[in-house]
Amino acid sequence: MREAHISWNAQSIATSEYASIAKIASKLEVVAHLDVSEKGVRQLIIPTFKDGMGPKDLNKIPFLTFEDSYLESGGTNHLVIWNSHPLSVAAIDFQDIHIIPPYSFGGDGMEITVRGVPQGISNFLKVCRLFLPPDQVKIVEMVDDEGALAQLLTEKQRECVIAACSVGYYQTPKKTSLRQLSENLKIPRSTLQEHLSRAEANLMNWAAESLRKNQL
Repeated sequence: MREAHISWNAQSIATSEYASIAKIASKLEVVAHLDVSEKGVRQLIIPTFKDGMGPKDLNKIPFLTFEDSYLESGGTNHLVIWNSHPLSVAAIDFQDIHIIPPYSFGGDGMEITVRGVPQGISNFLKVCRLFLPPDQVKIVEMVDDEGALAQLLTEKQRECVIAACSVGYYQTPKKTSLRQLSENLKIPRSTLQEHLSRAEANLMNWAAESLRKNQL
């Protein structure tokens, strides 16, 4: 498994489609991905707005849509937004990688961490260079131990996989249905299917990569 740390400086952001964010926020820190769809990624963010700016100003940015806000017990303001930037949408199409929160983008620059199998990382970097060439890319090879395997999946994917296995969803014949599992977890069936499908793809690609290494 491989991890890529990809960053863009403030100068690169200023000449990109992200430049419109610089007028509103110095940083938008993404702390979680709440949902994905063809229209983009539903993100939970902590904003650092510039003076006089607020959540609704994010709607001025063509690829961001403000949805909701709430205060954490510690007083930190969290926002829920939809991000439909082509780079974010492109990331959805890759089944063998995922972008790891927290990461940030805004007027001060952008930094993301992508984890997955080597070919998936390579393909995603090609897309990045088409949309917005990175200023710095650092590749880290990760040891394929139990910790690395767990990190291959998002927290929600791990939760769904563990729950599915515990009730025999992957047994033959199945001990439960997707509908029953979604009701137990209290999440929509389509969302559950998305989490399981992505987890299955990530795990199979990880297994295939491990098998290839052992054959060398």
